[in-house]
Amino acid sequence: MEFFGIEVPQSLILTIIVLTLLYLFSTWTYSTFKTLGIPGPTPWPIVGNTLQLSAGVYKMDVEWAKKYGKVIGTYEGRTPVLLLADPEICKQICVKNFTSFYNRRRLAIMNKPLDSGLTMLINENWKNKRNTLTPAFSGSKMRLMSPIVNMAADDLVKILRKHSEDGTPIQCKALFGCYVVDAIASTGFGVEVNSQEQPDHPFIKNIKEAFSFGVLRRASLLLFFIPFLVPVLKWFNIGLFRTKNLKYFTDLTEESAEIRKSQDPSTKRVDFLQLMLDAHDVYEQYIKESHTEEDEYGVKLVKDGKSDTNDFHKGFTTEEMLGQSLIFFLAGYETTSTLMSYVAYSMATNPDIQEKLCTEIDDVMANNEEPSYNVVSKMPYLDMIVCETLRMYPPSLRFDRECNEDVTIAGINIKKGMYVAVSIYAIHHNPEFYPEPEKFIPERFTKEEKEKRHPYAWLPFGAGPRNCIGMRFALLEAKIALVRIFRDFTLEPCAETVIPIQLGKTGFLSPQGGVILRVKARR
Repeated sequence: MEFFGIEVPQSLILTIIVLTLLYLFSTWTYSTFKTLGIPGPTPWPIVGNTLQLSAGVYKMDVEWAKKYGKVIGTYEGRTPVLLLADPEICKQICVKNFTSFYNRRRLAIMNKPLDSGLTMLINENWKNKRNTLTPAFSGSKMRLMSPIVNMAADDLVKILRKHSEDGTPIQCKALFGCYVVDAIASTGFGVEVNSQEQPDHPFIKNIKEAFSFGVLRRASLLLFFIPFLVPVLKWFNIGLFRTKNLKYFTDLTEESAEIRKSQDPSTKRVDFLQLMLDAHDVYEQYIKESHTEEDEYGVKLVKDGKSDTNDFHKGFTTEEMLGQSLIFFLAGYETTSTLMSYVAYSMATNPDIQEKLCTEIDDVMANNEEPSYNVVSKMPYLDMIVCETLRMYPPSLRFDRECNEDVTIAGINIKKGMYVAVSIYAIHHNPEFYPEPEKFIPERFTKEEKEKRHPYAWLPFGAGPRNCIGMRFALLEAKIALVRIFRDFTLEPCAETVIPIQLGKTGFLSPQGGVILRVKARR
């Protein structure tokens, strides 16, 4: 083909046309926030702002908030994502206008049965299952499950004692991770697993394989940029988790469920698996005892002692039970072990705070053999330490919602289908809410100090009706272990301790390289 007397190969022309169309396709959504008058970082073709996050999600969120303000227009690939660092707008979206932001964002290639987990469900299906699960996370059930959690803590204390005797340092992230595995395996699947002494237990092997991301599943992250490949991956049954691992947990859940059904009701243990098996009866009892028509966020749960939909009474299928158990593990393992690791680091590097914590534990535990749900609730300083740790090092850096109808919030016109993300880290590190945000100050969370701040300036478990349903259990699990640790031991930095701590750069704020400390027995 000839242009201006110059012979140009057709292959070159086709290449130019394809590249031009690709560029136009990958950038045509990038005018979204400019049209809305919302500032934000300049997106790159195809990838948007995603590669810029490789410097660290937490780091970029803070930088963008300082540069562009509390409302930021960003792009994940071609997808516009409204990023918020404003507690009041967060409240408007997650609570006051909840019906316009009913659902969380769903992962496109989530395998069965994980796609039936609570965080993946939408609309009425989510509401029905959320209400059915709510009794399992009540304070009364936490009290009954405390002994199971303490059994896992027994093994943790034995290992710490061994390290204190031989003088070897502990890798907190790995050690606390094993404790969390044991606690969740017992409460979520009804399986007794000592992951420290039985590293080859089938449960441990399948968990490690299920949550280790190989090359193929890492490549699935490309779906942020090329979502039209989702049907292809689903056709070949390629998802985030291996089929053989999911089959193991399916068989385990079915076997455990059958055993439970044949047991004498008086001998049944109280754990999440049993509560899901008894979902019908448990929920009926729950609504009989309930006299409120709305939960704390104004979402109707029951009315006149009856549920507002017959779906509440259907309970859970085996697939749904497995989905909840796996999501329970997925949401709880990384976050709780990370929280405990950062508490350990903060205590080791702030010995005066650690001493004050030990004093409180000694006082409260003087008349108690082990920390129960009621006992840890009598430790306000422990709670302040945990809250301040979650402020400085929130395991989840963001949470998001999907807009399901056109709505205007704080003067922002948000269109149906747009994703809204709340930057937990940016809010937690804003000196407007927390002066000297890089300092560890538990006293920020006294009753008087909390009343001075916006109630949505602390968001480690999300906000509104779709917040983390397992918050009570996660805090109980962490606090029981921390009481058991600091009742008998103190933690100190050692030669291998990295100070200041290095934060992870992904969506989870895990400490890079873990946290290595020395443990000493208390007198």
